[in-house]
This record gives sequence, structure tokens and C-alpha cells, in this order.
Amino acid sequence: MQSMFFAHIGLAYVSLALLLTRGVLSSRMVDWRQYKILRIAPHLIDTLLLVSGLILFFYFGFSFDEPWIWSKLLFLVLYIVFSARAFKKGQQFSLKHFLLSVVSFMLMMLLATIH
Repeated sequence: MQSMFFAHIGLAYVSLALLLTRGVLSSRMVDWRQYKILRIAPHLIDTLLLVSGLILFFYFGFSFDEPWIWSKLLFLVLYIVFSARAFKKGQQFSLKHFLLSVVSFMLMMLLATIH
């Protein structure tokens, strides 16, 4: 299970790197959607990140009574909403929503570190 733990951490950093990459390219007005890897990888990595998180959550016997899990889920929803708004196809890149998505992601990572 230790390898699952490290995989989860690694996936989190890869997900953050992909988010930052898409944000930097968007801010420079580069169409990152032309790169197949940047269209597919974030969805794949985030799905694996969520699945590994759920596996660890249930393996270690955490319960939904713990406040940190609700906070983490809230930040996950905010990350998804802000990212979708920042990178919405056919609209101008939203730096505000991008920064809010990065902050939401970092708060999830902080909660994972301190709980």
C-alpha cells in the first residue's frame, strides 16, 4: 500500500504540473489543445489521482465524519469549477479562474499534508 501512497503523491504533482503548463501556455496565447497529450493527460491523471485517493481513504479506514475530507472535497469541486472556467473552449483564457484553480489545488495538497 506504500506504493499506492507514493503513486498518489506523484500523480498530484503531475496533475499540478499539467495545470500550470496549460495555464502558462494559455496566458501566452498558445493553443495547448493542439497537443494531444495536453488534451488527454489531465483527464487521465486526475482520474487516477481520484481513484488512488479513494483506495487510500477506504484502506486506511477513514470516515466521512472527519472534517478534513469535506474540506478536501470542497476544494476539489472548486478546482474543477475554476479550471473549467479558466480553460473554457471558445472563450478567452481567464487568469483569475486559473489562479483560483491553482489555489484550490494547493489547498487540497496542504490539507493532505497536515491531516
